[in-house]
Amino acid sequence: MNGETPAPKKRNWLYIIAGVLLVMGMLSVGCVVGTFLLFRQAFEVTQTSEQSALQQMDEIRNRFPGQQPLIQLVDGKPQLVERAAAATPSQPLKTLHVMAFDSDEENLVNFSLPFWLIRMKSGPIRISAYQQGWDDRGLSFDVEEIEKAGPGIIADITREREGRVVIWAE
Repeated sequence: MNGETPAPKKRNWLYIIAGVLLVMGMLSVGCVVGTFLLFRQAFEVTQTSEQSALQQMDEIRNRFPGQQPLIQLVDGKPQLVERAAAATPSQPLKTLHVMAFDSDEENLVNFSLPFWLIRMKSGPIRISAYQQGWDDRGLSFDVEEIEKAGPGIIADITREREGRVVIWAE
């Protein structure tokens, strides 16, 4: 026994915890920025005339001749209708598109989402609109029902003095 005091233990665990928290914080900020950029790239608003907007929407409908939308308004309420899939799609759906025209503002909104993002949703997709007089449950369906129907028009809804919305998958 020398009389020497033992060297204090290093507190490496504090540096490890601080490093892990720093990396998690950086990943969180990266996810938020990435999500913002994804939605910004997928979202476009343009000022246009009603005639031009409706013509663009009709061009979308013409890509799928004779095809009925999956979601239709029956007595003012949305209903999912059966649509025979053309043929088994050779490739899975890649993108869900939304084109909406607001006749008051004369704005045409284009929005696209990658289908892999939609597949990540667990449970059914619910559509309801209390303001439109639909009940709280509205309409619910699974992503698989869209995929089963294949590429095509999901919804084409026109409301007088409000505008029109076309949703389709490719």
